[in-house]
Amino acid sequence: MIKMSDCPLRGMDSASCVINNQTLIVQSSNKKLYILNGAGTKIWELADGKHAIADIIARLKCESRKPDVQIHSEMQAFIEELVSRGVLVLLKKSLDIAA
Repeated sequence: MIKMSDCPLRGMDSASCVINNQTLIVQSSNKKLYILNGAGTKIWELADGKHAIADIIARLKCESRKPDVQIHSEMQAFIEELVSRGVLVLLKKSLDIAA
């Protein structure tokens, strides 16, 4: 089970591009293609290891008309699915990268 303090990070064997507000992700390890809709694209963009799941949910709540409970449960299920497929990994604390 994921925690709200976990920080999603895009998998290192994935390449992606955004076309018409949809993200196409190719995983090199298994040659699979994933297509994300607009909300999935926003999550993918924020999956940089710096944003906690709670922060990502807060951003999506501001941009959606869905009830908060629905956003929370859908996003949690979505992240868990991407983690199970190896597209995302979860960090227990935020990456602190100095530029």
